[in-house]
Amino acid sequence: MKQCYDRKSNKLLFTDANGITFDFQMRGMKTIVHGDSATGKSLLCTRLREIQNDYNQNDVLKKYNADNIVVADKNWLNEIENLNSKLIVIDRADIVLTEEIKECIKNDCSNVYLLFIRGPIGLNISPNYYAHLVREDNTIRLEYEFNVGGWF
Repeated sequence: MKQCYDRKSNKLLFTDANGITFDFQMRGMKTIVHGDSATGKSLLCTRLREIQNDYNQNDVLKKYNADNIVVADKNWLNEIENLNSKLIVIDRADIVLTEEIKECIKNDCSNVYLLFIRGPIGLNISPNYYAHLVREDNTIRLEYEFNVGGWF
């Protein structure tokens, strides 16, 4: 089974049953993805959950392993500080994160975060780590807003 997320390269890569490839090259430990509805943010979360759950009957998705990924819902948010070496994906982060959890994320050097937002989040992260989703043919990838030296 192939890992969907490779921590060494900091890349999330898999193809779903509809032939859509998610090819996300993350920068650093925290990537913030913003965008309108229907751009693929929630679709990614749904596909990752399908890979993780045993009820998945799709042979295409069965070839992937997502055990090093947490798609955080309200139940997982309180457990974030107990996780180690995971890719933590949070949909609607601007709505679901409390100030306490935001502070935990700011100080976390063990996990990698992929945060989907529609509005401001207030994590004080460099603009170099803000991206939006771009779909070209059947591939959805991250396109970063900025690449400015000196912004950390």
